Amino acid sequence: MESARVNVFLNGDLNKKCEATVHGHMTLSELISDCKEKFDINGHTKCKLFDSGGGELSDDDLDYLNPDEPLFLSQGEEFSKNSSILVYEPIKQLGEGGFGSVWLYEHKLNKNLAALKFVSLDSLISAEDVNRVYAEIGVLRGLRHPNIVQLYDAFPLQDKICFVMEFCSGGEMQNYLEEHGKIPEDELYHIGCQMVEAIKYCHDMKIIHRDLKLENVLFANDSKTQIKIVDFGIAGMFAGAHSERSDAGSLLYIAPEVLAKEDNRANPALDIWSIGCIFYYLLTGFHPFEHETQNEIIRKIVNCEYQPLPNTVSRPWHKLIRGILRLNPRRRWNSLRIIEHLYKYRFERDASLSPESEEEQSPAQIESGKKTNRPGKYSKIGAKPVEKKIEIHSPKKKDPRKIIKK
Repeated sequence: MESARVNVFLNGDLNKKCEATVHGHMTLSELISDCKEKFDINGHTKCKLFDSGGGELSDDDLDYLNPDEPLFLSQGEEFSKNSSILVYEPIKQLGEGGFGSVWLYEHKLNKNLAALKFVSLDSLISAEDVNRVYAEIGVLRGLRHPNIVQLYDAFPLQDKICFVMEFCSGGEMQNYLEEHGKIPEDELYHIGCQMVEAIKYCHDMKIIHRDLKLENVLFANDSKTQIKIVDFGIAGMFAGAHSERSDAGSLLYIAPEVLAKEDNRANPALDIWSIGCIFYYLLTGFHPFEHETQNEIIRKIVNCEYQPLPNTVSRPWHKLIRGILRLNPRRRWNSLRIIEHLYKYRFERDASLSPESEEEQSPAQIESGKKTNRPGKYSKIGAKPVEKKIEIHSPKKKDPRKIIKK
């Protein structure tokens, strides 16, 4: 190769940097010796050079070095993942919250865009906070689905934890609805199928999202045809009677059994309820249990008290909402039945609806006195407001820097 100048950083310490000249016929040993001298490292120390992906360089690699890619000099230790941040160029800030900020970055080598979320270590002051970081990294590393945001990498920086994630240029579904209004039913069938298939995939992996809401559904790109589910910070593992317990969630989407203190174990029915609330909003433009006060919202949820869909909404959606928003979690439609229903009426809009059983009656029909066979445990709850108490069941606080190395 012709002579080229490359930036070399000290592995694990991004504040220490030197510039080295690589020329034809230069050996790796010579390059390392040059860097050791510039970093004032003892000549007897056995050092290694890594590329930005953590690959150890050999003599053959010197012919193919990219001057835009930084190198990292190690004094014998393994590659430090926090060095990866140097291959990304910041473009703009995308958002900011209580835990940190999200920025749009471009990879210097392949020019791909990525969303980098920086979680400030100072913001992780409780066991719950640490558990959210631990859960999101652990869950996302194991999920690969076209409708779930992908985690490319995660590593600690000096005072932050960095998530390198798939960039969804279409933005939040909530923002889109506020700007453009309701999504046409034709498109909603397609979006609904994606959402439920992604959650069914999670459930098959024994993962319960527990915080499904409009703000956690993004559009993959500007075409607004593909969605991505994000934020698995309070996700739980489903293990029957031994499932993880938590009251956490977003009030307008929390299932009645959780608010009524009957069952807060991670269960697929929790996500199904939340999906029903999302569908209802997408069809009407308002939340099914919306109210000015928190106590009244809770009362309406634990009584499953909501207005039936308007007659302008096609009948298959009426049946779907009644099948999802049920007090008894064991009688809610599961993800497979929802998917079958959506696909059937997406492609056969005029297909007949099967007769409704008593369990598929609307709240108005039930209120009118028709008999149901709900177990007593899930019968309608009185109007007395239920105080929402958040209980945190988290592991002992861990060092976030150690967590993400697992």
